[in-house]
Amino acid sequence: MAQFGKPGILERFRQLDEDLLSIIGDDTQVEMVIVGGSALLMLDLVADTRMTTDIDVLETEKQVEILLERYDMNRDVSTFLFRLADNWHKRRQRIPFSGALLNVYAPSNEDLVIIKLDAFREIDRLDIRQMILNQEINFEKLQDIINDDAELRVNYDNETEWETFLTRFHEIKAFADSLRRAL
Repeated sequence: MAQFGKPGILERFRQLDEDLLSIIGDDTQVEMVIVGGSALLMLDLVADTRMTTDIDVLETEKQVEILLERYDMNRDVSTFLFRLADNWHKRRQRIPFSGALLNVYAPSNEDLVIIKLDAFREIDRLDIRQMILNQEINFEKLQDIINDDAELRVNYDNETEWETFLTRFHEIKAFADSLRRAL
């Protein structure tokens, strides 16, 4: 599977936008929400040397779903939708891309961290550390989301999974605090 960075992501968005324009015309705006490494790259939250093998699409409209595979995009991340804080839509941010029809969004930086904490693979830990080093996480806002039982806790049925999530959060918070003290 080929790897690509921000230029490759932009090219895929451009091609998808062109296809949408030819299929549905120019009178309908289409939204897509991305997560993962592609969202971090597009928001300049990680180094531009970071590569990805796909574009993780959290949400989009039906007419877009049939085209996703053509552009190394997938909906395999829909399980994360159930773990995201309930009000993440209110905090979403626009991805810098100017398409004729396609409008691309991502969850807030803090909501992206929540997804990364849930997966917590090595690449996720590296991405979170990069965001911390770049001071791209508002820990006060992240803590508020985590502390609001109706916002995030409600999405964890299993106490063990919730405790694991909290342990991961405290690990990255300790890393951030140690950096702050060192400066």
